[in-house]
Formats: sequence, C-alpha cells, structure tokens
Amino acid sequence: MINVFIPHRWNNDDYSEISALLDRTKFKVRDYSVPSSSPFDSIDKRFNVDPQIQKQIKYASVVVCSNRPANNNGMSIEEIRFAISIGKPVVAVKVTDNTSADISALDISVVSKRKDSLETWINQNT
Repeated sequence: MINVFIPHRWNNDDYSEISALLDRTKFKVRDYSVPSSSPFDSIDKRFNVDPQIQKQIKYASVVVCSNRPANNNGMSIEEIRFAISIGKPVVAVKVTDNTSADISALDISVVSKRKDSLETWINQNT
C-alpha cells in the first residue's frame, strides 16, 4: 500500500491523468488528495497551506504532482513546498512539454508519463 497526495487545481486534467497513471502501477494506492466530490468547505487563508491539507500531506508516503507551469501560481506549489519541508519525497509527472520553473528550482525529479517510470521512482524513494 502506498499513500499518495496529488497537489492539483481543478481547472485542468492533471489530477485525473496522474490518478489514472497511479492506477496502472503495480501499487495499491490510497489517495489522500482533496477530491472534487468533497472539497474542504473552508480554506484558512492565514496559512500558506491550510491545516486540513497539511494533514492530508502528512499521511502521504509520496507526493506526485504534474510538471505544469501553472503550478507556479496558487495553492499547488505551496503544497509541494510544504511536502518538501516535512521531508516527503516529491516527483513531477511530465504532462506538458514545459516544466514549471518552480518545479525545476526545487530540484524535483520529472518522470515521463509512463507507469514503469513512476514505479521505478516510487521504489527508489519509499
């Protein structure tokens, strides 16, 4: 069993692409991401990352994000930074040709959108 958190925004398909990729891996996955069916009612803007989301990230064994440049803005990158700050292994899946400058600056590995690439990274980082 591997616990996963996927930082995402609902205005693109990154979550569904990464989730589908994880489903094809050999791992049994428990997803701690915030689902669209039950988003948190209130996000506390006093925090860079809401405590409810911090708790979800803490449960995760790994954090799998996209390489999308849109991660540079908004909550996703703050969630990724928080995960790194508490020692969670983070990987970016290449869903676009261009990788976020923040993902590169944080020295996050970018793997191709293939199950074997993601499986190899998870095996090496958990």
